[in-house]
Amino acid sequence: MSDYNFYYDESQHSRLLNLETIKADEFYDGFVVAIVGWDSQRESDLAAQYCEFEKKYLSPNAKELKSTCLKRSQFKYGFKSLSQHNARLISDYLDLFDEEMYVYCSFSSKVELLVDRLFSRYQNQPCFNADLMKYSLAKLLVQYRPNEVVESIYKSPDDLLDALRDFLLNRIEDDKANPELKWTEMDQFRSILEVMDHVMPLDDYQWEYYSPLAGFGLYLSEHNEIDNCTLIIDQEENTRAAAERLGFDGVREADSSECFAVRMADMLAGIVAKLMKAIRDEVTYQSREDEIKKNLFDVEWFNLNDERLELYKKLCRVLIQYDKCWYKVYGSGFSDDLVVLIALLKYLDGFDGAAQLHELGANNAERFNTFCCNSLSEHFQVLSDDPLHTGDLSDPKNLFRPRLRITDRPRTYMVMDVMFGEDGAPMALISENGCETACLLPADLAGWVGMVLSRDDWKDLLFPGNVRFQYSQGRFCADFL
Repeated sequence: MSDYNFYYDESQHSRLLNLETIKADEFYDGFVVAIVGWDSQRESDLAAQYCEFEKKYLSPNAKELKSTCLKRSQFKYGFKSLSQHNARLISDYLDLFDEEMYVYCSFSSKVELLVDRLFSRYQNQPCFNADLMKYSLAKLLVQYRPNEVVESIYKSPDDLLDALRDFLLNRIEDDKANPELKWTEMDQFRSILEVMDHVMPLDDYQWEYYSPLAGFGLYLSEHNEIDNCTLIIDQEENTRAAAERLGFDGVREADSSECFAVRMADMLAGIVAKLMKAIRDEVTYQSREDEIKKNLFDVEWFNLNDERLELYKKLCRVLIQYDKCWYKVYGSGFSDDLVVLIALLKYLDGFDGAAQLHELGANNAERFNTFCCNSLSEHFQVLSDDPLHTGDLSDPKNLFRPRLRITDRPRTYMVMDVMFGEDGAPMALISENGCETACLLPADLAGWVGMVLSRDDWKDLLFPGNVRFQYSQGRFCADFL
Protein backbone atom coordinates (compact mmCIF):
# COMPACT_ATOMS: atom_id res chain seq x y z
CA MET A 1 0.00 0.00 0.00
CA SER A 2 1.44 3.38 -1.07
CA ASP A 3 1.70 6.46 1.09
CA TYR A 4 0.88 9.82 -0.44
CA ASN A 5 2.16 13.26 0.49
CA PHE A 6 0.15 16.44 -0.13
CA TYR A 7 1.43 19.99 0.29
CA TYR A 8 -0.74 23.03 0.99
CA ASP A 9 -0.24 26.75 0.52
CA GLU A 10 -2.50 29.73 -0.04
CA SER A 11 -2.58 33.18 -1.59
CA GLN A 12 -4.50 36.38 -0.73
CA HIS A 13 -4.86 35.51 2.94
CA SER A 14 -6.82 38.06 5.03
CA ARG A 15 -6.98 36.93 8.63
CA LEU A 16 -9.33 39.78 9.62
CA LEU A 17 -12.33 40.80 7.48
CA ASN A 18 -12.87 44.22 9.04
CA LEU A 19 -13.85 47.48 7.34
CA GLU A 20 -10.25 48.56 6.84
CA THR A 21 -9.46 45.25 5.10
CA ILE A 22 -12.51 45.27 2.83
CA LYS A 23 -12.06 48.90 1.71
CA ALA A 24 -8.31 48.69 1.06
CA ASP A 25 -7.28 49.41 -2.53
CA GLU A 26 -5.36 46.14 -2.75
CA PHE A 27 -8.19 44.04 -1.26
CA TYR A 28 -9.06 40.97 -3.32
CA ASP A 29 -12.16 38.96 -2.52
CA GLY A 30 -10.67 35.57 -3.26
CA PHE A 31 -8.79 33.27 -0.90
CA VAL A 32 -6.90 30.84 -3.13
CA VAL A 33 -5.53 27.48 -2.02
CA ALA A 34 -3.37 25.10 -4.01
CA ILE A 35 -2.43 21.56 -2.96
CA VAL A 36 0.01 19.34 -4.83
CA GLY A 37 0.69 15.70 -4.05
CA TRP A 38 2.14 12.40 -5.19
CA ASP A 39 3.11 8.90 -4.21
CA SER A 40 5.78 9.33 -1.53
CA GLN A 41 8.14 7.05 -3.51
CA ARG A 42 8.52 9.89 -6.05
CA GLU A 43 9.53 12.45 -3.45
CA SER A 44 13.30 12.42 -3.92
CA ASP A 45 13.14 12.54 -7.73
CA LEU A 46 10.67 15.42 -7.70
CA ALA A 47 12.73 17.30 -5.14
CA ALA A 48 15.77 17.08 -7.41
CA GLN A 49 13.77 18.30 -10.42
CA TYR A 50 12.28 21.22 -8.51
CA CYS A 51 15.60 22.32 -7.08
CA GLU A 52 17.09 22.31 -10.60
CA PHE A 53 14.22 24.53 -11.73
CA GLU A 54 14.75 26.93 -8.82
CA LYS A 55 18.47 27.30 -9.51
CA LYS A 56 17.65 28.84 -12.88
CA TYR A 57 15.49 31.60 -11.38
CA LEU A 58 16.55 32.10 -7.77
CA SER A 59 17.89 35.59 -7.07
CA PRO A 60 21.36 35.91 -5.53
CA ASN A 61 21.27 35.53 -1.73
CA ALA A 62 17.60 34.45 -1.81
CA LYS A 63 16.76 31.34 0.25
CA GLU A 64 13.69 30.30 -1.72
CA LEU A 65 11.77 31.05 -4.89
CA LYS A 66 8.26 32.27 -4.05
CA SER A 67 5.34 33.46 -6.14
CA THR A 68 5.92 36.98 -4.82
CA CYS A 69 8.61 37.29 -7.51
CA LEU A 70 5.72 37.54 -9.99
CA LYS A 71 4.35 41.07 -9.67
CA ARG A 72 0.65 41.79 -10.05
CA SER A 73 1.28 44.39 -12.76
CA GLN A 74 2.76 41.65 -14.95
CA PHE A 75 -0.69 40.02 -15.24
CA LYS A 76 -2.70 43.04 -16.46
CA TYR A 77 -3.69 41.11 -19.60
CA GLY A 78 -3.03 37.67 -18.20
CA PHE A 79 -0.02 35.86 -19.63
CA LYS A 80 0.13 38.33 -22.53
CA SER A 81 1.74 41.05 -20.39
CA LEU A 82 4.38 38.88 -18.70
CA SER A 83 8.03 39.76 -19.19
CA GLN A 84 9.98 37.21 -21.19
CA HIS A 85 11.84 36.14 -18.03
CA ASN A 86 8.62 35.48 -16.09
CA ALA A 87 7.04 33.72 -19.06
CA ARG A 88 9.98 31.29 -19.16
CA LEU A 89 9.78 30.83 -15.38
CA ILE A 90 6.08 29.91 -15.49
CA SER A 91 6.59 27.67 -18.52
CA ASP A 92 9.41 25.74 -16.85
CA TYR A 93 7.40 25.54 -13.65
CA LEU A 94 4.33 24.06 -15.36
CA ASP A 95 6.55 21.55 -17.16
CA LEU A 96 7.27 19.99 -13.75
CA PHE A 97 3.73 18.59 -13.57
CA ASP A 98 2.66 15.27 -15.05
CA GLU A 99 -0.43 13.06 -15.10
CA GLU A 100 0.71 11.04 -12.09
CA MET A 101 0.59 14.06 -9.76
CA TYR A 102 -2.42 15.22 -7.81
CA VAL A 103 -3.42 18.88 -8.00
CA TYR A 104 -6.26 20.55 -6.13
CA CYS A 105 -7.17 24.24 -6.30
CA SER A 106 -9.89 26.15 -4.46
CA PHE A 107 -11.38 29.63 -4.36
CA SER A 108 -13.29 30.99 -1.36
CA SER A 109 -15.06 34.36 -1.38
CA LYS A 110 -14.29 36.50 1.66
CA VAL A 111 -17.32 38.71 1.07
CA GLU A 112 -19.55 35.67 0.76
CA LEU A 113 -18.41 34.55 4.21
CA LEU A 114 -19.50 37.92 5.61
CA VAL A 115 -22.84 37.66 3.81
CA ASP A 116 -23.36 34.17 5.18
CA ARG A 117 -22.77 35.41 8.73
CA LEU A 118 -24.96 38.48 8.27
CA PHE A 119 -27.84 36.44 6.84
CA SER A 120 -27.28 33.24 8.82
CA ARG A 121 -31.00 33.09 9.60
CA TYR A 122 -31.74 32.27 5.96
CA GLN A 123 -31.36 28.57 5.15
CA ASN A 124 -32.40 26.49 2.14
CA GLN A 125 -36.03 25.45 2.23
CA PRO A 126 -38.54 24.06 -0.28
CA CYS A 127 -39.19 26.80 -2.88
CA PHE A 128 -36.45 29.02 -1.42
CA ASN A 129 -32.75 28.68 -2.17
CA ALA A 130 -30.91 30.74 0.43
CA ASP A 131 -27.56 29.93 -1.20
CA LEU A 132 -28.67 31.69 -4.38
CA MET A 133 -29.71 34.75 -2.42
CA LYS A 134 -26.34 34.89 -0.67
CA TYR A 135 -24.56 34.34 -3.98
CA SER A 136 -26.38 37.30 -5.49
CA LEU A 137 -25.64 39.52 -2.50
CA ALA A 138 -21.95 38.62 -2.50
CA LYS A 139 -21.76 39.31 -6.24
CA LEU A 140 -23.47 42.66 -5.71
CA LEU A 141 -20.97 43.74 -3.05
CA VAL A 142 -17.91 42.58 -5.01
CA GLN A 143 -19.02 43.90 -8.39
CA TYR A 144 -20.30 47.33 -7.32
CA ARG A 145 -18.57 47.86 -3.92
CA PRO A 146 -21.31 50.25 -2.68
CA ASN A 147 -19.68 52.31 0.08
CA GLU A 148 -22.87 53.02 1.99
CA VAL A 149 -23.70 49.31 2.18
CA VAL A 150 -20.17 48.17 3.09
CA GLU A 151 -19.84 50.79 5.81
CA SER A 152 -23.21 49.95 7.34
CA ILE A 153 -22.14 46.30 7.68
CA TYR A 154 -19.59 47.40 10.26
CA LYS A 155 -20.66 50.81 11.55
CA SER A 156 -24.43 50.51 11.67
CA PRO A 157 -25.81 46.99 11.21
CA ASP A 158 -29.29 48.20 12.13
CA ASP A 159 -29.26 50.34 8.99
CA LEU A 160 -27.88 47.62 6.71
CA LEU A 161 -31.24 46.43 5.40
CA ASP A 162 -32.30 49.96 4.52
CA ALA A 163 -28.96 50.62 2.81
CA LEU A 164 -29.25 47.38 0.83
CA ARG A 165 -32.85 48.09 -0.17
CA ASP A 166 -31.99 51.58 -1.36
CA PHE A 167 -29.04 50.31 -3.35
CA LEU A 168 -30.99 47.44 -4.93
CA LEU A 169 -33.87 49.71 -5.91
CA ASN A 170 -31.46 52.22 -7.44
CA ARG A 171 -29.67 49.45 -9.33
CA ILE A 172 -32.96 48.15 -10.73
CA GLU A 173 -33.83 51.64 -11.95
CA ASP A 174 -30.40 52.07 -13.55
CA ASP A 175 -30.61 48.61 -15.16
CA LYS A 176 -33.88 49.56 -16.85
CA ALA A 177 -31.77 51.63 -19.26
CA ASN A 178 -30.61 48.31 -20.79
CA PRO A 179 -33.19 45.64 -19.82
CA GLU A 180 -32.10 43.20 -22.53
CA LEU A 181 -28.64 42.96 -20.99
CA LYS A 182 -29.59 43.37 -17.32
CA TRP A 183 -32.82 41.39 -16.97
CA THR A 184 -31.16 38.56 -15.02
CA GLU A 185 -29.62 40.98 -12.53
CA MET A 186 -32.91 42.84 -12.09
CA ASP A 187 -34.72 39.56 -11.49
CA GLN A 188 -32.18 38.51 -8.85
CA PHE A 189 -32.39 41.85 -7.06
CA ARG A 190 -36.21 41.79 -7.01
CA SER A 191 -36.12 38.31 -5.50
CA ILE A 192 -33.76 39.50 -2.76
CA LEU A 193 -36.04 42.45 -1.96
CA GLU A 194 -38.99 40.09 -1.51
CA VAL A 195 -37.40 37.99 1.23
CA MET A 196 -34.81 40.22 2.90
CA ASP A 197 -36.14 41.26 6.30
CA HIS A 198 -33.58 40.21 8.89
CA VAL A 199 -29.84 40.57 9.44
CA MET A 200 -27.52 39.39 12.20
CA PRO A 201 -24.85 41.85 13.40
CA LEU A 202 -21.27 40.72 12.82
CA ASP A 203 -19.52 39.65 16.00
CA ASP A 204 -16.70 37.68 14.35
CA TYR A 205 -14.32 39.13 11.76
CA GLN A 206 -11.98 36.13 11.68
CA TRP A 207 -11.45 34.24 8.47
CA GLU A 208 -12.43 30.57 8.57
CA TYR A 209 -10.31 27.88 6.97
CA TYR A 210 -12.79 25.05 6.54
CA SER A 211 -14.16 25.47 3.02
CA PRO A 212 -10.91 24.86 1.05
CA LEU A 213 -10.05 21.90 3.29
CA ALA A 214 -13.56 20.45 2.99
CA GLY A 215 -13.21 20.69 -0.78
CA PHE A 216 -9.89 18.85 -0.56
CA GLY A 217 -11.56 16.13 1.49
CA LEU A 218 -14.16 15.75 -1.26
CA TYR A 219 -11.35 15.60 -3.83
CA LEU A 220 -9.71 12.76 -1.90
CA SER A 221 -13.06 10.96 -1.68
CA GLU A 222 -12.98 10.62 -5.49
CA HIS A 223 -9.62 8.80 -5.32
CA ASN A 224 -10.17 5.35 -3.90
CA GLU A 225 -6.52 4.50 -4.52
CA ILE A 226 -5.44 6.92 -1.78
CA ASP A 227 -5.77 5.22 1.58
CA ASN A 228 -2.87 6.72 3.49
CA CYS A 229 -1.88 10.36 3.10
CA THR A 230 -0.04 13.10 4.95
CA LEU A 231 -1.03 16.78 4.58
CA ILE A 232 1.86 19.22 5.01
CA ILE A 233 0.90 22.89 5.45
CA ASP A 234 3.04 26.01 5.19
CA GLN A 235 3.40 27.31 8.73
CA GLU A 236 -0.15 28.34 9.68
CA GLU A 237 -1.52 27.13 12.99
CA ASN A 238 -5.16 27.99 12.18
CA THR A 239 -5.09 25.96 8.96
CA ARG A 240 -3.55 22.97 10.70
CA ALA A 241 -6.13 23.14 13.50
CA ALA A 242 -9.00 23.33 11.00
CA ALA A 243 -7.65 20.32 9.08
CA GLU A 244 -7.40 18.28 12.26
CA ARG A 245 -10.93 19.22 13.33
CA LEU A 246 -12.22 18.10 9.94
CA GLY A 247 -10.68 14.67 10.46
CA PHE A 248 -7.52 14.75 8.36
CA ASP A 249 -4.90 12.37 9.72
CA GLY A 250 -1.18 13.05 9.64
CA VAL A 251 -1.36 16.85 9.44
CA ARG A 252 1.82 18.80 10.09
CA GLU A 253 3.38 22.19 9.38
CA ALA A 254 6.58 22.85 7.47
CA ASP A 255 8.88 25.79 6.83
CA SER A 256 8.66 26.57 3.11
CA SER A 257 12.37 27.38 2.96
CA GLU A 258 13.07 23.79 3.95
CA CYS A 259 10.29 22.10 1.94
CA PHE A 260 10.41 22.28 -1.86
CA ALA A 261 6.86 20.96 -2.25
CA VAL A 262 5.30 23.73 -0.14
CA ARG A 263 7.11 26.20 -2.42
CA MET A 264 5.70 24.33 -5.40
CA ALA A 265 2.17 24.76 -4.00
CA ASP A 266 2.90 28.41 -3.24
CA MET A 267 3.89 29.06 -6.85
CA LEU A 268 0.70 27.49 -8.21
CA ALA A 269 -1.50 29.39 -5.75
CA GLY A 270 0.26 32.64 -6.64
CA ILE A 271 -0.06 32.20 -10.42
CA VAL A 272 -3.75 31.27 -10.20
CA ALA A 273 -4.53 34.10 -7.76
CA LYS A 274 -2.79 36.74 -9.87
CA LEU A 275 -4.66 35.63 -12.97
CA MET A 276 -7.96 35.84 -11.10
CA LYS A 277 -7.11 39.27 -9.69
CA ALA A 278 -6.41 40.45 -13.24
CA ILE A 279 -9.76 39.01 -14.31
CA ARG A 280 -11.50 40.82 -11.45
CA ASP A 281 -9.85 44.10 -12.47
CA GLU A 282 -10.96 43.50 -16.06
CA VAL A 283 -14.63 42.89 -15.22
CA THR A 284 -14.97 45.56 -12.50
CA TYR A 285 -17.00 48.56 -13.59
CA GLN A 286 -14.98 51.76 -13.92
CA SER A 287 -17.92 54.20 -14.10
CA ARG A 288 -21.71 54.37 -13.77
CA GLU A 289 -21.95 54.31 -17.57
CA ASP A 290 -20.06 51.01 -17.67
CA GLU A 291 -22.57 49.44 -15.29
CA ILE A 292 -25.29 49.19 -17.94
CA LYS A 293 -23.03 48.17 -20.84
CA LYS A 294 -21.76 44.78 -21.94
CA ASN A 295 -18.45 44.22 -20.17
CA LEU A 296 -15.98 42.71 -22.66
CA PHE A 297 -12.37 41.70 -22.10
CA ASP A 298 -9.77 43.94 -23.67
CA VAL A 299 -8.60 42.38 -26.95
CA GLU A 300 -5.03 42.41 -25.57
CA TRP A 301 -5.95 39.30 -23.55
CA PHE A 302 -6.18 37.43 -26.86
CA ASN A 303 -3.29 39.09 -28.69
CA LEU A 304 -1.00 36.13 -28.01
CA ASN A 305 1.93 34.54 -29.77
CA ASP A 306 2.36 30.77 -29.81
CA GLU A 307 4.60 30.84 -26.73
CA ARG A 308 2.05 32.68 -24.57
CA LEU A 309 -0.85 30.59 -25.89
CA GLU A 310 1.12 27.49 -24.91
CA LEU A 311 1.38 28.83 -21.34
CA TYR A 312 -2.42 28.78 -21.11
CA LYS A 313 -2.51 25.29 -22.59
CA LYS A 314 0.00 24.07 -20.01
CA LEU A 315 -2.01 25.55 -17.14
CA CYS A 316 -5.15 24.02 -18.64
CA ARG A 317 -3.51 20.60 -18.55
CA VAL A 318 -2.48 21.03 -14.91
CA LEU A 319 -5.79 22.42 -13.61
CA ILE A 320 -8.30 20.68 -15.86
CA GLN A 321 -7.06 17.85 -18.05
CA TYR A 322 -4.75 15.87 -15.77
CA ASP A 323 -6.59 13.73 -13.20
CA LYS A 324 -10.08 14.83 -14.22
CA CYS A 325 -12.65 14.75 -11.45
CA TRP A 326 -15.48 16.90 -10.13
CA TYR A 327 -13.80 18.36 -7.03
CA LYS A 328 -10.36 19.06 -8.48
CA VAL A 329 -11.20 22.77 -8.82
CA TYR A 330 -13.44 23.76 -5.93
CA GLY A 331 -15.21 27.06 -5.39
CA SER A 332 -17.54 28.65 -2.90
CA GLY A 333 -21.02 29.64 -4.09
CA PHE A 334 -19.78 32.98 -5.38
CA SER A 335 -16.65 32.03 -7.29
CA ASP A 336 -17.17 33.87 -10.57
CA ASP A 337 -13.48 34.74 -10.96
CA LEU A 338 -12.59 31.05 -10.81
CA VAL A 339 -15.36 30.16 -13.27
CA VAL A 340 -14.10 32.84 -15.68
CA LEU A 341 -10.50 31.62 -15.36
CA ILE A 342 -11.51 28.04 -16.16
CA ALA A 343 -13.59 29.34 -19.09
CA LEU A 344 -10.57 31.31 -20.35
CA LEU A 345 -8.33 28.23 -20.20
CA LYS A 346 -10.87 26.11 -22.06
CA TYR A 347 -11.51 28.81 -24.66
CA LEU A 348 -7.83 29.31 -25.46
CA ASP A 349 -7.12 25.58 -25.39
CA GLY A 350 -9.51 25.26 -28.32
CA PHE A 351 -7.05 27.02 -30.65
CA ASP A 352 -4.28 25.04 -32.33
CA GLY A 353 -2.06 28.08 -32.65
CA ALA A 354 -1.88 31.85 -32.29
CA ALA A 355 -2.62 32.31 -36.00
CA GLN A 356 -6.18 31.07 -35.43
CA LEU A 357 -6.63 33.62 -32.63
CA HIS A 358 -5.34 36.41 -34.86
CA GLU A 359 -7.81 35.50 -37.60
CA LEU A 360 -10.66 36.32 -35.23
CA GLY A 361 -8.99 39.51 -34.02
CA ALA A 362 -11.31 41.75 -32.00
CA ASN A 363 -14.11 39.17 -32.35
CA ASN A 364 -12.36 37.10 -29.68
CA ALA A 365 -13.69 39.43 -26.99
CA GLU A 366 -17.31 38.90 -28.07
CA ARG A 367 -16.90 35.15 -28.61
CA PHE A 368 -15.24 34.69 -25.24
CA ASN A 369 -17.95 36.76 -23.58
CA THR A 370 -20.56 34.33 -24.91
CA PHE A 371 -18.46 31.32 -23.88
CA CYS A 372 -17.90 32.82 -20.44
CA CYS A 373 -21.58 33.72 -19.89
CA ASN A 374 -22.53 30.12 -20.66
CA SER A 375 -20.03 28.91 -18.04
CA LEU A 376 -21.38 31.34 -15.43
CA SER A 377 -24.93 30.32 -16.28
CA GLU A 378 -24.03 26.66 -15.80
CA HIS A 379 -22.40 27.46 -12.45
CA PHE A 380 -25.56 29.32 -11.41
CA GLN A 381 -27.64 26.32 -12.48
CA VAL A 382 -25.49 24.02 -10.36
CA LEU A 383 -26.24 26.24 -7.35
CA SER A 384 -29.93 26.18 -8.24
CA ASP A 385 -30.20 22.42 -8.72
CA ASP A 386 -27.78 21.31 -5.98
CA PRO A 387 -26.66 18.31 -8.11
CA LEU A 388 -24.11 16.97 -5.64
CA HIS A 389 -24.95 15.08 -2.47
CA THR A 390 -22.47 16.17 0.19
CA GLY A 391 -24.21 16.20 3.57
CA ASP A 392 -22.72 18.01 6.55
CA LEU A 393 -19.07 18.48 5.54
CA SER A 394 -18.04 19.31 9.10
CA ASP A 395 -18.61 15.62 9.85
CA PRO A 396 -15.62 13.54 8.65
CA LYS A 397 -17.99 10.62 8.02
CA ASN A 398 -19.58 12.66 5.24
CA LEU A 399 -16.45 14.44 4.06
CA PHE A 400 -14.45 11.32 3.26
CA ARG A 401 -17.23 9.07 1.92
CA PRO A 402 -16.15 7.61 -1.45
CA ARG A 403 -17.67 9.45 -4.41
CA LEU A 404 -17.83 8.22 -7.97
CA ARG A 405 -15.50 10.17 -10.22
CA ILE A 406 -17.64 11.71 -12.98
CA THR A 407 -16.44 14.33 -15.49
CA ASP A 408 -17.45 15.74 -18.86
CA ARG A 409 -15.59 12.83 -20.44
CA PRO A 410 -17.64 9.58 -20.56
CA ARG A 411 -16.37 6.93 -18.19
CA THR A 412 -17.64 3.38 -17.87
CA TYR A 413 -17.83 1.48 -14.55
CA MET A 414 -18.82 -2.04 -13.64
CA VAL A 415 -21.85 -1.52 -11.37
CA MET A 416 -22.78 -4.42 -9.09
CA ASP A 417 -25.77 -2.80 -7.39
CA VAL A 418 -27.48 0.53 -6.60
CA MET A 419 -29.14 1.67 -3.41
CA PHE A 420 -30.03 4.65 -1.23
CA GLY A 421 -27.94 5.38 1.87
CA GLU A 422 -29.41 5.93 5.32
CA ASP A 423 -29.46 9.67 4.64
CA GLY A 424 -31.19 9.23 1.28
CA ALA A 425 -28.04 9.64 -0.82
CA PRO A 426 -28.06 7.71 -4.12
CA MET A 427 -25.23 5.16 -4.23
CA ALA A 428 -23.71 2.58 -6.54
CA LEU A 429 -21.59 -0.45 -5.71
CA ILE A 430 -18.61 -0.23 -8.08
CA SER A 431 -16.20 -3.04 -8.91
CA GLU A 432 -12.67 -2.02 -9.90
CA ASN A 433 -9.54 -4.17 -9.91
CA GLY A 434 -11.30 -6.90 -7.99
CA CYS A 435 -12.46 -4.57 -5.19
CA GLU A 436 -16.02 -3.40 -4.56
CA THR A 437 -16.69 0.11 -3.21
CA ALA A 438 -20.02 1.73 -2.35
CA CYS A 439 -19.76 5.23 -3.90
CA LEU A 440 -21.99 8.25 -3.55
CA LEU A 441 -23.66 9.46 -6.74
CA PRO A 442 -24.70 13.03 -7.58
CA ALA A 443 -28.19 13.93 -6.36
CA ASP A 444 -29.14 14.30 -10.05
CA LEU A 445 -29.02 10.50 -10.31
CA ALA A 446 -31.44 9.82 -7.44
CA GLY A 447 -34.23 9.46 -9.99
CA TRP A 448 -32.16 6.96 -11.97
CA VAL A 449 -31.51 4.88 -8.85
CA GLY A 450 -35.18 5.12 -7.87
CA MET A 451 -36.24 3.91 -11.32
CA VAL A 452 -33.95 0.87 -11.10
CA LEU A 453 -35.26 0.02 -7.63
CA SER A 454 -38.90 0.52 -8.59
CA ARG A 455 -39.19 -3.07 -9.87
CA ASP A 456 -37.81 -6.04 -7.99
CA ASP A 457 -36.75 -7.90 -11.14
CA TRP A 458 -34.80 -5.02 -12.72
CA LYS A 459 -31.77 -5.27 -10.45
CA ASP A 460 -31.27 -8.94 -11.32
CA LEU A 461 -31.53 -8.13 -15.03
CA LEU A 462 -29.27 -5.07 -15.02
CA PHE A 463 -26.55 -5.90 -12.51
CA PRO A 464 -23.74 -6.62 -12.62
CA GLY A 465 -23.39 -4.52 -15.74
CA ASN A 466 -21.44 -1.71 -17.38
CA VAL A 467 -22.80 1.81 -16.91
CA ARG A 468 -21.45 4.92 -18.64
CA PHE A 469 -21.45 8.04 -16.45
CA GLN A 470 -20.91 11.59 -17.71
CA TYR A 471 -21.53 15.25 -16.84
CA SER A 472 -23.06 16.80 -19.96
CA GLN A 473 -24.97 20.05 -20.61
CA GLY A 474 -25.29 20.82 -16.93
CA ARG A 475 -26.63 17.40 -15.90
CA PHE A 476 -25.23 14.08 -14.69
CA CYS A 477 -26.11 11.11 -16.90
CA ALA A 478 -26.02 7.32 -16.45
CA ASP A 479 -26.52 4.94 -19.41
CA PHE A 480 -26.57 1.15 -19.42
CA LEU A 481 -24.28 -0.38 -22.05
